[in-house]
Amino acid sequence: MFSPRHPVVENQFCQFTETSTSTGVAAVLAYAGAVCYLVNAATNQEAMVNLYDASSTYTAPENLPFGFLMQKVKTGYHQVHPAGFYMPGDLGSSDVIAQPKYNSNGQISGTKAVAVGVAHLGIWDTVHYTVATAGTDAMKPGDVLYIDKTGGLSKVSNSNANQPDGVTTSVARVVKGASAAQVQANINNTTLYPIRIKLLV
Repeated sequence: MFSPRHPVVENQFCQFTETSTSTGVAAVLAYAGAVCYLVNAATNQEAMVNLYDASSTYTAPENLPFGFLMQKVKTGYHQVHPAGFYMPGDLGSSDVIAQPKYNSNGQISGTKAVAVGVAHLGIWDTVHYTVATAGTDAMKPGDVLYIDKTGGLSKVSNSNANQPDGVTTSVARVVKGASAAQVQANINNTTLYPIRIKLLV
């Protein structure tokens, strides 16, 4: 048997992996535009994704980037509200809210896996990027982009100097860039300047 599957539909059923983050005040676990990989150790054999962090060394097949998250993933509000609570501002947003998981004592021990969309190929706008030298470097059309492991945020960068250990793959190219001043403002989170990129994964 060899049957076609619709890539957009299939990627809506990827799952962001469980975490040990027990804080329940809408803490961000991952930002839209972050580069992710398929978790090879997923016990249910489903498409489980995670971000590259700053301290791990990756080997095949996890050293091969899988795609880009299409949604921000954050914890629920279980520290200040009942589990499953949503804020009014969450209604209609694309944010994914990971609900708490419990240990054998009934205590919150992290967050459950949660469905998240993953993007492949195509041309996308993103503000989830960084550069080698903020304030000096611009994002220029044609620049090759790599994963930056700083802070475990899996941003794209115009430099390959800070890739996750074991990862050497370029993941995108710049189609429409941003000036050095715009890049600096975006990194500082004062004014967001999206760049347009062509995904290579």
